[in-house]
Amino acid sequence: MNPEEYSSIISVLDVINCPAIWMDRNGSVLAVSAKASKLFDGELFVRGRRLYVTDYQSRMKLEELLNRVRLASCSQEIFASQVVIHRSDRRPIIIEAVWQEWPCKSSTCDIGALLLLTDLNEMPVISQISLIEIFGLTRVQAHLARLLVMGKSLKEIAREMNISAGTARNHLKAVFVRTATKRQGELISLLSRLR
Repeated sequence: MNPEEYSSIISVLDVINCPAIWMDRNGSVLAVSAKASKLFDGELFVRGRRLYVTDYQSRMKLEELLNRVRLASCSQEIFASQVVIHRSDRRPIIIEAVWQEWPCKSSTCDIGALLLLTDLNEMPVISQISLIEIFGLTRVQAHLARLLVMGKSLKEIAREMNISAGTARNHLKAVFVRTATKRQGELISLLSRLR
């Protein structure tokens, strides 16, 4: 693959809101999505085409994963593995590495890894328009559902939407019917799958 192809793949992942880093077989960073760049701070960053993690245990696990990619044989199997990057004052970032080993004729195969990042601090953002189109919700129902997914309580939502708690409960019941769910946890689980 050439650099333009790496960048194209990374751009597509940005469009679908998936932070990603493309690395070559030697652990050099080839491309970073804009969404992934926003996760970089003093504890996770790229310098000189290398991905750095300050937490010692996380760094050792990431290095172990990159060694697996580096030492992989040429077989055509697809592998996936994840590493947890612990941060001192926030929830961790999960890095899922996906790589495929390509058959090759030389002793040096072009094996790289695509790192997909999940920031557990980030609240899912769901499009209100998507909720209206997918489930037939009204604007008010879609707004209420979005706030639930963002972790707000029904009482907080009622206050934010400037409606009574009873009205909020009625809207929630309508959302349950339209989404074929019965409980808030089930609704949140369903809506969290949307991007």
